[in-house]
Amino acid sequence: MPTPPKRKGPTTEEKQRVLDAYQRADNWKLVAKHNGLSETTAWRVVDSGRTELKPRGGHRASQVKVTPDVVAALERYVNNNCQYTLAEMKAFVAADFAGKSVSMQTISRHLLGMVYTMKQVRIEPVTCNNVINKEKRRLFAAKLKQHQQDGDFIVYYDETNYNLYCKRSRGRSKRGTRASTVLPNLQVQCAVSAELGLVCYRLERGSIKMDQNAAYVETIYQTVKMSAVWEEHFAGKRVVIVLDNAPAHSQTEKRVVQHDDMTLLRIGP
Repeated sequence: MPTPPKRKGPTTEEKQRVLDAYQRADNWKLVAKHNGLSETTAWRVVDSGRTELKPRGGHRASQVKVTPDVVAALERYVNNNCQYTLAEMKAFVAADFAGKSVSMQTISRHLLGMVYTMKQVRIEPVTCNNVINKEKRRLFAAKLKQHQQDGDFIVYYDETNYNLYCKRSRGRSKRGTRASTVLPNLQVQCAVSAELGLVCYRLERGSIKMDQNAAYVETIYQTVKMSAVWEEHFAGKRVVIVLDNAPAHSQTEKRVVQHDDMTLLRIGP
């Protein structure tokens, strides 16, 4: 034989009928009996005058230390300085919220709840992402995109250390000292494009001077102009040479040989 379903507790309407009968001085016990309320429940309703159930579970406001305002303050502290310690943030909370004492474990738990985790600190220069530099990057991207739409011949070039030397692997020195030899830095400059691949390159011993860099820009221009790809597909277009802000590239616009169909496009900082 199936078990009959368990009856739920009395509804708010049933309790209200009992309470109304009590307030009218009627036989509220009889009303409670006909509505299925136990005598204990009926007594509690008429004694408290409440028909709604009290909320169960959750935080009690009188015992909650970390209120939404404290959580917002913790997030503000971390956003202002990611290197604040838990002890420092505990002191900040005590100073900003009078009489509020929150443990470091509690602060750590709430930070983890907001998905803040410990990471290696990365140093970012003050001017790295300021408004001026962001605007320069935007302008560079807009100009580069415009040259691409115009069908211009775009070349990218840069330089890097290439410290590979042709030397003897054995030498003599005093016992306890290294056998070392001093050689100038070996650097390679390279220019590439989507159409030609490798446009040109050269090796340079020692640091690259501004005049040497300007001469290399002229080499890039002449190499592009003499290529068959230029003659077949880019006649009448511009040669756009993209460069960065390395020290050797300073004053390139002033030192390079000027051509009517050449544009130097400097990457934003």
